[in-house]
Amino acid sequence: MPTLSDTRIRQAFRLALGACVLAIAYLAFAPLSQAPGTPFDKLNHFLAFAVLAWLADMAYPGRHLAKYRLAFLLGYGLIIEVTQGFLPFRELSLLDFGADAVGILCYEALQRLRGSPRHLKATAPRR
Repeated sequence: MPTLSDTRIRQAFRLALGACVLAIAYLAFAPLSQAPGTPFDKLNHFLAFAVLAWLADMAYPGRHLAKYRLAFLLGYGLIIEVTQGFLPFRELSLLDFGADAVGILCYEALQRLRGSPRHLKATAPRR
């Protein structure tokens, strides 16, 4: 059972996740001549979605939620790219979407390699 502190921490991560989703949407749809971040567009996508994956994992932990986190983040990346295809100052890029997906999947792979308890089934200790 989560403690009050756990609940507050999760709420803080949910707020941070929402703020990042909005910030990324602004950067994706605003008519900016030069986007902030690294000079490498694909690295920006990779880093943004790796951070989103981390925030989503902390906000909604548990292996049973992993497929929903993955679906949400991939769907969000796809919506961004499709929407950019309709904007006169942007373009749809499957390579950008691929960089998003790689960022998400690298985060998930690192968590599994690390043996994160969020990704393992909970078992009661034997006495």
